Amino acid sequence: MSRKWKFIAYPLLLIAILYLKFFNETSYGFIRRYYELQSLIAFVIFYLSVGFIAHLAKYLYSKKNKIAFNKKNNVHFGIENIANFTIGIAAIVVVISLFSGVNPKDLITSLTIVAAAIAILTKEYIVDFFSGIYLSFSNTFEIGDYVKIDNLKGKIVEISMLKVKVLNDDDDIVIVPNSKVHNNEIINYTKKDARFMTVDFQIALKYIDNIEQLEKEIISSLESFSQYIEPKTYNLKVVEMKVDYLDLKFQYTLKLVDMDMQRKIRKKTIREVFNFISSKKELPPHTK
Repeated sequence: MSRKWKFIAYPLLLIAILYLKFFNETSYGFIRRYYELQSLIAFVIFYLSVGFIAHLAKYLYSKKNKIAFNKKNNVHFGIENIANFTIGIAAIVVVISLFSGVNPKDLITSLTIVAAAIAILTKEYIVDFFSGIYLSFSNTFEIGDYVKIDNLKGKIVEISMLKVKVLNDDDDIVIVPNSKVHNNEIINYTKKDARFMTVDFQIALKYIDNIEQLEKEIISSLESFSQYIEPKTYNLKVVEMKVDYLDLKFQYTLKLVDMDMQRKIRKKTIREVFNFISSKKELPPHTK
């Protein structure tokens, strides 16, 4: 069901069930005779209420921030995660209540003690969940941002309750636990400038006579990409000098702002730099 139809259907179904439960004498009397039916209807009311509140919150947020109705960002995922978690807890309580015959209110009190023990055994999942909530509502990154998390570079495509999905430069979907994302250093290249690109590599000292000459030759090798790159933005930067090799960064700014196009150009650029350095009979560069 689409977001638009859910926004309409949830309140209509909720009103209909409330009417049958409290305002229709025939259905009211029938429901009161069966404890299981009361529990199921209470869960459905809770489910529809939470669902409607979640959709209303997403609608108001989208309207305030002028986001298209069919578009989702990290805040939308955060609202969905909280709603799904709340509904999941309610479903567990209802199922246990139906099988045990215990009143849901008494069951919640008992489960509070059990939850403390479960929390100890499942602390990794709990940390992932709360990290996901934090990431959903923070401005660290948004859906579509190009980031570096630890040694992983790619575009954020989804933030779920426990995982973050990243589309890397090889078009692979990498699933990272939220706790790992939260506890590692994050570089958000989109926040800086989506067009600014960096290629990191290493080269043996014995193969370098002149840094400036190396920069000129790399720029020359990328001549076929000149229509996509801003002129005078090339820069070969020495990051660190080791005993027998240099850590280098080759930087430039693209003219385009399309993330998919930038990723393709960056991939071609890395290959071009690799082929160029290899053709000079240097040690194979190690891109990061």
